[in-house]
Amino acid sequence: MSTVPQLPPATAPLSDYIARREPAFFPGLAAGWPAVRRWDFDFLGRLRPEMSVRLVRGDRESGATRFVESTLGAYMRLLARDEFGEEFLYLKEFDLLRRFPHLHADISPRRELLPRRAFAPPPGVWVGPARARTGAHYDLLGNIAVVIRGGKRFRVAPPGFVEAADALSAKYDPLARLSARPLAEIAAATRSEDRLYEVELVAGDVLYVPDRWWHEVRNRSASILLSGFFGGYGHVAARAAQVAVRHGLHLAHRDRATGCTCHETGSGDKEYR
Repeated sequence: MSTVPQLPPATAPLSDYIARREPAFFPGLAAGWPAVRRWDFDFLGRLRPEMSVRLVRGDRESGATRFVESTLGAYMRLLARDEFGEEFLYLKEFDLLRRFPHLHADISPRRELLPRRAFAPPPGVWVGPARARTGAHYDLLGNIAVVIRGGKRFRVAPPGFVEAADALSAKYDPLARLSARPLAEIAAATRSEDRLYEVELVAGDVLYVPDRWWHEVRNRSASILLSGFFGGYGHVAARAAQVAVRHGLHLAHRDRATGCTCHETGSGDKEYR
């Protein structure tokens, strides 16, 4: 496959891209945020060292769903020392701001990135080692991702990219739709390389990914990512109702034939403490 085209830096305000539902890359837009200056693995680990956390083992979007139990302090110490080897344990969708409300002050400039009347619950935090991955998927709401520490590579493709290749996964995820194949593989097989973009982000960079845009993520180094969904109140309410119905059906059946990202399909037989 030829080199994946790079997503160029934005040339207009974020609001323009949100209105057009086009992805946008803003290098250094959040470089001055207190979180970018203060948050590192040692800082997070000292917040409440004995707090229990559930880690994702491997790439649950395209592989088996497995979890490992640890504590916040133990996991952050491993990240700081880079002692994982080939064990890619990922703290995903961590509700850091709900558990530690005083940290909202460190991300207060985020409100300026959002549309004036948008509904935006507290963003989640993704923390993981180098080479950890999130498989190809699209989200049901728009997402503003901010790299707080380390570096990440995003690949993004437009709505319909995976569907046109008949590559939708049957695996269930509460808030997303999954691809059965990596985006680069689909692009090579369908000769649609020009519809797939790649962007490298470092601390302080911001990426807007519209809803239904496919994306996959790989950590270039141990990293901390702030990722927040948002949308108009009516749009969010409609999506919430859709998710509630779908998740109720999932809980009734547990999708035994196809698997899911929220219940284990393998044994989480190891603890990190």
